[in-house]
Amino acid sequence: MMITANNGFIEQSERYAFNNAGESLKKYILLKKGELAYNHGASKLRPYGSCFALTTAENARIPFVYHCFSAENQNAEFMSIELNGAEIENQLRKIVSSGARMDGLLNISFDEYTSVSVLLPGIEEQDCIADFFRQLDNLITLHQREWKGK
Repeated sequence: MMITANNGFIEQSERYAFNNAGESLKKYILLKKGELAYNHGASKLRPYGSCFALTTAENARIPFVYHCFSAENQNAEFMSIELNGAEIENQLRKIVSSGARMDGLLNISFDEYTSVSVLLPGIEEQDCIADFFRQLDNLITLHQREWKGK
């Protein structure tokens, strides 16, 4: 699997005509459901990278270039919403630099990424907010399917 700035985790085959993993899985990390991965690649939508929780599968093999971590006692979906927000982007802007080749990969270590400050409400509120956004995403998807069918 891989991370897109807009949609989070997707199968590589959705983006490419083939699976880029090849025969060797040595350069892949096994991410478990509820864990998060930060893609420190710049994009137009997210110039300081994007972070998503794995929610669509029990586990996934993802490229080792992502910074992966557990939400521990927090709601992983809520954490991904927060970590993709403007406040975190402002903090990352101060610590991230782009590579000399300007290939879009941001020079940020795991320790630097995890040094950002995140203000979190209680777990019950995190659950409610994550559920609200999940329902909103589902509603948007349904309307997009309906629109395409017309």
